[in-house]
Amino acid sequence: MHDNDVILILPAISMAIGGILASRFNPGKLLRGIVAHLVGGLVLGIAAADLMPAASRNDHPYALAIGFCLGFVLLLVINTLLHGPKASSNGNQSQPMLLLIFPFVVDSLIDGLVVGISNEAAQQKWVIPVAVGLEMGLATLGLGTLLGRGAGRWRSRLAGGVMALTYLVGLTLSKYLTNDLHGPALTGMLAFGTAALIYLVVEEVMKEAHSRGENDSSIVNVAFFIGLLCVWLLDSSST
Repeated sequence: MHDNDVILILPAISMAIGGILASRFNPGKLLRGIVAHLVGGLVLGIAAADLMPAASRNDHPYALAIGFCLGFVLLLVINTLLHGPKASSNGNQSQPMLLLIFPFVVDSLIDGLVVGISNEAAQQKWVIPVAVGLEMGLATLGLGTLLGRGAGRWRSRLAGGVMALTYLVGLTLSKYLTNDLHGPALTGMLAFGTAALIYLVVEEVMKEAHSRGENDSSIVNVAFFIGLLCVWLLDSSST
């Protein structure tokens, strides 16, 4: 197994560990806020520094536009289906384990796809897997803590394991999708992955970080710019 392959499975490892630790450890608001903003800065930095230039390099504007639009439209549709009016109207009622874990499983599948696609273009190949690992590790901790209340630790461990396996399915699928792509097809796939990454950061990670009751202090917000600066410095040093 190559070093790059090990890096790509880091998110799966973090999800599995999150499920194991969930019944013992509940991250505080400060830690959640810092990690969310750091992840946002890292991911947007990679999108701007590597993925967008790579998608533009081959001069296929129509493929770029189609791939980008498909990326954010697909995420919009999935988000609407998972978090629509019915889901929010039942938010205060107890839900079965399957309904609680399903949105996280879908996110894990998409994360696997996006990490695999972005790996084809990113110069700093470890940044996106590490960022996704941090984000989904904390998400698994939160979900596992919820599932583990009064129901035994097996539920949180099962949740982490299912999310890890689903991520690996998405990662494997991305390898098949990008294996022999060239020209417009590769441009469209890179644009798709870029749009999906940006959507996940803006509409999922950052929106959750700024929701009511979360820590929104200056210290937390600085983490976003630290993430951006790290990618900028890494990109500058490699050119």
